[in-house]
Amino acid sequence: MFISNGYCELKDKTFRIAHMGELTMSDIDEVLGAIDEILGF
Repeated sequence: MFISNGYCELKDKTFRIAHMGELTMSDIDEVLGAIDEILGF
């Protein structure tokens, strides 16, 4: 998975999570944990 900025006029206000294929709940927990860590939650 990759976390990147959004598109067009929302580029600096949003982010997107790119993935390939099937995800499990464990995968989602991992990426949400990384987002929490980055944002300091």
